[in-house]
Amino acid sequence: MFATYGADRFEKHGGEFGIHANFARLQSIGIAFCAYEGAASLSFPESSILRQFFSIQGAATFRTKGKSQPISASSPIISGEARLDLDFAPGYRQLVLRMEAGALERLLKGMLGDSSDATLRFTEDEADPAAMTQVRQDVFRFAEELEKFGRDYSPIAIAELERALMVRVLLAHQHNFTGRLLRPAPGANRSVVDIVESYIEAHWDEPLDLEKLARIANVSMRTIFREFSDAGRGSPGQCARRFRIQRAAELLRRPDEQTSVVAVAYRCGFQNLGRFASEYRQAVGELPSETLRNARRRQ
Repeated sequence: MFATYGADRFEKHGGEFGIHANFARLQSIGIAFCAYEGAASLSFPESSILRQFFSIQGAATFRTKGKSQPISASSPIISGEARLDLDFAPGYRQLVLRMEAGALERLLKGMLGDSSDATLRFTEDEADPAAMTQVRQDVFRFAEELEKFGRDYSPIAIAELERALMVRVLLAHQHNFTGRLLRPAPGANRSVVDIVESYIEAHWDEPLDLEKLARIANVSMRTIFREFSDAGRGSPGQCARRFRIQRAAELLRRPDEQTSVVAVAYRCGFQNLGRFASEYRQAVGELPSETLRNARRRQ
């Protein structure tokens, strides 16, 4: 609890006690699982970490800035600016999404094209229940895939899922940028789409960096999404998948002894083989295994 999670106080209450914990630390976020077999309390000092709690079973409360409340499905995001105290009942289980405040702020400002010194501040209001349902589903799905694939998870897939999850959090909670975030994005010259597509094609094997795309195109991320939509090109993410499918087809058509569908899918940023096969067949007209088999037959 102290070395990995950063707590500075831990107390168990009552007789027997057990705990099971797991923590995946990614680039800008971390996902933690904790299961308490007895009642416990712990505290965290001030930090740059933002926390979102997701209860799985049992009851718990959190206290910060002199205010205490139960952890619920729509609990507010908890800033690390003040000390945090937690109390868990026996049998409590949870997932915790931990985010670097600076990374979340940089992402938000990139979306808005904001270069000001304003600091991202979340309100203490409960989050939008419908939006939080989607956030919860995404967090649990991400945790399940990390549990399944572990260190074999595609770096491209991790980076893009991580960024998508941070965007969902920004949309689910009220903060001092909410009004601007929900306002329609300004238009731009359609050449923006060509600039972005050219960059994505040249860097197909890298995680999609929306902040870099915004700098290259000299517009906000929201404007990029609007221009892609208006041009009927979907989104930058869909564009990246199209180019990666093209590269996957090229690799499968020119195989060497080590080439496999799994290896190609992983190299091209696809973690879910079923999804890769489905998107590949839709784009190419046959399954990736068929492309590879036909290529080996020709060789």
